[in-house]
Amino acid sequence: SVLRTLRNWASAASNKSDAKADAVVEWLEENLKVDGVWSDKRGILFTEYRTTQGWLQQILAMRGFGSERLEIIHGGMDQEDREKVRAAFQASPSVSPVRILLATDAASEGIDLQNHCSRMIHIEIPYNPNVMEQRNGRIDRHGQKDDEVLVLHPVDAGGDRGKDILRAIRKLEAM
Repeated sequence: SVLRTLRNWASAASNKSDAKADAVVEWLEENLKVDGVWSDKRGILFTEYRTTQGWLQQILAMRGFGSERLEIIHGGMDQEDREKVRAAFQASPSVSPVRILLATDAASEGIDLQNHCSRMIHIEIPYNPNVMEQRNGRIDRHGQKDDEVLVLHPVDAGGDRGKDILRAIRKLEAM
């Protein structure tokens, strides 16, 4: 009985949204799916951990951002599947319905994603500022069609982790 109760509690908690996920969903609704209608804009959501990626994928699916509009890239994918996702994300919005790429750092190096995307959110801030630069370089690079690249870093500045994140951002800005 106790185990069943704990399993039910864990199951309910695993799909629960938090303030950061709510803010990301709100941003997506304001920028990519305005009034329930998908725009031609695209965005990349970078996570550091596969667990976070899976959690956020579930939340996005529950909030209407799943199906053909959301693709993922992670280190456990084979090269052929990763290339299919990259190609769909790089294709014209009139050809490919993909609007959101939910990626781990497996997509932070050596992949061009700038053809039709100029928006990125770092869901988790890595300790190493070079990793953020690698992520940013996926869209802030030669061939970018938009005049402006938007990179967001939603952080909770409280506690030790918040201080570490702010130090990492300051290092990044100093580069």
